[in-house]
Parts: sequence; structure tokens; C-alpha cells
Amino acid sequence: MTANPAEFHSTPNVPRPSAAAPAETRRLVAYSKPILKMFPPTSEHAAKVTMLTVYALMVIAIIFIVLREFGVFS
Repeated sequence: MTANPAEFHSTPNVPRPSAAAPAETRRLVAYSKPILKMFPPTSEHAAKVTMLTVYALMVIAIIFIVLREFGVFS
């Protein structure tokens, strides 16, 4: 048995499309759950701040190692 799209079956509380219905300007879209992103998009500014922080920590670590070798922290 094949389904005939032109044949409407009796379904309660569901409006049937009619030829005399006015054309709607908005489309009806089925409800869907929002897509939750795992990681937010990273902006260029955030990437620059992160890399500058990493470089600053590297410089501080190198300075600390050099000062410790010269006996400043003994």
C-alpha cells in the first residue's frame, strides 16, 4: 500500500491546508533543541592575551633561574 500525499486522513486538532488560505509571510519551523557548543569560539584578542601571558611567565622563570644560579636566592 502506497501513501497518497493528496489524500488527507482524519487527524484531530490538526488544521488542514486549504487552497483559500492566505499566504503567510513567516515559515513555520518545527521545535528543535538548541545546539550547545562545547568550546566557545576563541577570538584573536583572547589568543593574544594568552600567548603574552605564557611568554611573560617564561621570561619570569628564566630570570628566576638566572638569579638563583648567581646566588641571589640562597
